[in-house]
Amino acid sequence: MKIIDCQVHVEAGLSNYDLKVDGRNIIFNTTDDYKNHNSVAGPHDSIALVFDFKNNIQFVNEQIRLRKIRALKVHSRIQRLNRQDYAPLAQALKAIPSEIPVIVDAFYWGAELEFQPSLEGIIHLIQSDPKRIWVVAHGGGYEVMKYYVHLRKLTNVYYDLSLSLQYFEDSSLFADFRKLIKWTDKARMMFGSDYPDSSPKRQYELLTDILTDLNVSRTDQELVCGGNAQRLYGIKL
Repeated sequence: MKIIDCQVHVEAGLSNYDLKVDGRNIIFNTTDDYKNHNSVAGPHDSIALVFDFKNNIQFVNEQIRLRKIRALKVHSRIQRLNRQDYAPLAQALKAIPSEIPVIVDAFYWGAELEFQPSLEGIIHLIQSDPKRIWVVAHGGGYEVMKYYVHLRKLTNVYYDLSLSLQYFEDSSLFADFRKLIKWTDKARMMFGSDYPDSSPKRQYELLTDILTDLNVSRTDQELVCGGNAQRLYGIKL
């Protein structure tokens, strides 16, 4: 089975990465970090960049044209976005080709409540750009059931399962992630680790245990573990 990790961070290196994978989607949080991408991204990796929509639209489009950047990311806590920022963000994304997927961080963490992900804002983004694929990173974190219920009928929404399975392994939320995996189209779900914030090996073990326990077919397991990310991010193996 091909394994592609759909969310990896490499600023601190990969020396502790503990799973053999066939490819990675590497996410850079800043343009300055991205400028070193040639030294860390291999031939079977893709690159995503947090979208600095107030400053770098022209630069981002040039990198997309050169097929360097294969996805963008919105991260409310890093970018310090609040609810009124989603409308100008949606407008800025109209300048980005619709075939470029957008990963939206949905992991709630920390005391700065004004910069936590906004499901209302995310729905606004999705509905304003229905031809684009939107990836809910971390499956919604501790709000997983809220995302599942409100986004379920939006067929251009994907889920990456990075970090959350391991982070909530010993909590009641683990059952909610199992439900998300059970009832969501397997063509719209992806394995990820969010390395270095979790162990890729443990994250993969938890996911495949759930898939096996739910009697998910081998074909669908291959989609979740690698095929979907390979297709979405244009990774050539």
